[in-house]
Amino acid sequence: MARCDRCGNEVALPFSCQYCGGHYCAECRLPPNHDCVNIALWNSKPRPAVGISYGKGGGATPTGGGYIAGPQRSFVKRRAEGIPYLKIMIAIIVLILLIFAWLVFSGYPLLR
Repeated sequence: MARCDRCGNEVALPFSCQYCGGHYCAECRLPPNHDCVNIALWNSKPRPAVGISYGKGGGATPTGGGYIAGPQRSFVKRRAEGIPYLKIMIAIIVLILLIFAWLVFSGYPLLR
């Protein structure tokens, strides 16, 4: 078992600080809690505040905890794009039925 570099508690899976490389317990894992030598680097990173959401729009917007909605696509348009083979199969079946009907009514000897 590993020991926390700050308080000395034994930890099964210690947290590794990405700023100083030390190994810490759950209570000491954040840089301000273990007096990290690179605390300035940690403080310079922006952290999301309450009510700010990061989405596809490319930046933070105060949406009140929601999400940034992208462009709306209708369900009908999506289905038409996704099933071109169905239209082709229907056209082939109709064409085969028309050929069969023409052969029957034209007197083709094998179909009587």
